[in-house]
Amino acid sequence: MSGWKRMASPLGIPDGSAGLHNPLHAIVRWREDFQRMMSARVLESQLGFRVTWYLGALTLGCFTIQVTTGLLLMLYYHPSIPQGYADMKDLEFVVSSGYMLRSLHRWSAHAMVLLVFMHMAKVFYRKGYKTPRELNWIIGVFLLLATLLLSYTGYLLPWDQLSYWGTTVGANIISSIPFVGSHLRFYLLAGHTINANALLRFYVLHTMMLPLLAIVLIAVHLWRLHEDGGMYNLSKNGIPIVHEHSPLAMADAPRRLEEERTLSYRELLFREVIGIESLTVVLFMMGLLWKAPLEELANPLYTPNPAKAPWYFTGLQELLHYFPPFVAGIILPGLIVSGLFFIPFSPFFDNVTTYDANHWFRSKPIRMVIATVLILALSVLLVRVHAWDALLPALVVTILLLLATESTSQPARSFRSWLSSRPLSFWIMTLFLMEAVVLTSVGTLFRGPSWAWVWPWRG
Repeated sequence: MSGWKRMASPLGIPDGSAGLHNPLHAIVRWREDFQRMMSARVLESQLGFRVTWYLGALTLGCFTIQVTTGLLLMLYYHPSIPQGYADMKDLEFVVSSGYMLRSLHRWSAHAMVLLVFMHMAKVFYRKGYKTPRELNWIIGVFLLLATLLLSYTGYLLPWDQLSYWGTTVGANIISSIPFVGSHLRFYLLAGHTINANALLRFYVLHTMMLPLLAIVLIAVHLWRLHEDGGMYNLSKNGIPIVHEHSPLAMADAPRRLEEERTLSYRELLFREVIGIESLTVVLFMMGLLWKAPLEELANPLYTPNPAKAPWYFTGLQELLHYFPPFVAGIILPGLIVSGLFFIPFSPFFDNVTTYDANHWFRSKPIRMVIATVLILALSVLLVRVHAWDALLPALVVTILLLLATESTSQPARSFRSWLSSRPLSFWIMTLFLMEAVVLTSVGTLFRGPSWAWVWPWRG
C-alpha cells in the first residue's frame, strides 16, 4: 500500500512500482499520449470549420467505417470462384441488413477517395507542405496512393461483370509500361489472366497488407502533425502565426499564444467527432437510397461496352482515348506523382510569384508572343488528338495567367493583384486539379458505348 502514498499526477496515480499495474495508471498514460498526438493547445480561431474543413478527421472517419464494415463482411465472404459472387448475393437477399453493410462499405470507400484528394488540395493551398512539414506531406502522398490501391484491390472482390472488367482496364494500363509492365501485371494478378489466383491475391492485399500499411502511415502522419506544430500556421522560422493582419496583433502573438489555452484533444476532438457522426449519417442515407451495384456473374468471354474502370480511374481512361497507353497510363501519372513528391523541395516553383515572373519579361509584346505560342502549341496538341475536354482547363488557366500579368497597376486588394501574387506551384496544382475534375467527370458521366459522347439524361 505504500506505493499509493506517492502521487505523481493530479488524478492520484501513484509514482511507484505498485502503481505500474494499476489500470488507472495505464488509462492516464494513454490519455497523455493521445493529448500529445492531438497537439496540446491551439488558437481558438484555428478550430473553425473553414480552416481545415475537418477533411483529415472525416477521412479518418471513413477509414474507420471501412475497417469496421470490412471486418463484418469478411465473416460472410469466401475469396473463391464462384462462391465470392454467391456470398454477395447472400448479403443482398439473405443476410439481415447485409445489403446495407455492403453499401455502407462501398460508399464510404468512394467518400474516402474523394476526401483524400480534397484534404491534400486544402493542405497544399494552405502551404501545409512547407518547412518543417515536408516529411508529413510525403507521408500524405503515400497515403493517397495506399487509398487508391485499397479501392482498386477491393473493386474485384464482388466478381461481377462491373468489377471484373473494371479491374481488367487497370491491369492493362499497368502492362503498358515498357520492359517491366508485363512482369508487374503478372505479379499483381498472380498469373496472366484475372482468375481465382488474382481474386485471392487481391483479397489478401485488400484485407491484410494494405490496411496494415495504411494504419502505420496514419499513425506516423498524426504523430508528425503534432511534432511539426499541430494546427498552427507556421512561419518560415517555425513560429506560430496569429490570423490577424494588423502589426499590433502580430506583435502581440506570443502573449496571445500563452493566453488562449484551448485544449485540442477536448475542443477539436469534439468537433471532429460531430463531423464524423454527420458523415456517417449521410453515408447511411446513401446506403438506404442507393444499393451498391451488383451485376451478373463475371464472364471473361463477354466484354461490356463500355468497360469502365472505377470512377477515380476514369480520368486516366479518358486520357487513354486520346494518347497511347504508355503516355496516358504511365508518363502523365508519373509526372503528377513525382511533382507531388517534388513540391516541398522545389523553392523555385514555390517562391517565384506570377509578379516576379512578369518582371523577367518586362516587354508586353514579348509576354504576349510567349503566351500566344504556348497557347497555340498546347491547343494544336490537344486538338490534334481531339482532346476537347482536356483543352478547357488549360484555356481557363491561361486566361487567368494573362490577367495576372496585367495586374501591376491594379489596387492591392484586387482579384488581379491576388492572381499575380500566386506562386508557380499554385498554377501547376490548379491546372492538375481542374484537369482531374474535368476528365473524371467526362469519363464517368458522358461516355457510352465505344467510348462515344453520350448525354447522361439520354441513357
